[in-house]
Amino acid sequence: MLQTKSTAKPRTSPYIWVTWVTKLISGEESCKYKLWFRANNRGYSKVPSTFNLAKWCEDHTALIEKRKLELISQGYKVFLEDQNSFALTGKSGATLSGKADIVAIKGSDALVIDCKTGQQRNSDVTQVKLYMLALPLANERHRGLFFRGEVQYKDKTVPIPSEAINDIDLINALNSVMGTTSLPPGDEVETLTCASFGECRFCDLTSADCKSRVESDSNKGTTDLF
Repeated sequence: MLQTKSTAKPRTSPYIWVTWVTKLISGEESCKYKLWFRANNRGYSKVPSTFNLAKWCEDHTALIEKRKLELISQGYKVFLEDQNSFALTGKSGATLSGKADIVAIKGSDALVIDCKTGQQRNSDVTQVKLYMLALPLANERHRGLFFRGEVQYKDKTVPIPSEAINDIDLINALNSVMGTTSLPPGDEVETLTCASFGECRFCDLTSADCKSRVESDSNKGTTDLF
């Protein structure tokens, strides 16, 4: 999508949703420029999407409701989505924000769950680990709790032990990507791009906001060698 004029408005400080960093941390994405731009700008025009949001909402809501009823029957007090929202601001001034699909508490047993309607990805586990890490720090209701986690798919559940947040590689990776968002605009930011057709085709930034955007796959040709 070719667009010449940006509609982006700068934020006063970096604001990052957990879902924006998980694919970078898990290695499913490489371009840090998209994260930097989203963290530091709002109101930008996006590439049109063919994603069926209505169908996703329907399936996602049904999955949450099913797991909620199971947990209530097991004696848990269950909190859903916006009840679990948090905003955790670090010493750099950048804010990490998110909202877990389900938080379930029974005595000292605390469980955070994210429900996924698509294929299993490593970033799904990373997302829940970050919720497990952030919720006790950001939410008064969760202070002192040691969460275990789950990724809930339609046909399976992936458990995540509470010790998973002690992963030093996870902490270092989070520090690295969060530090990226605090860079000032300029040449150093431009080096964060990792433009390729494979990376750019799933990115919602237009060419007005990313000069390196690749619109088509040019790595194809013909040969007489074989």
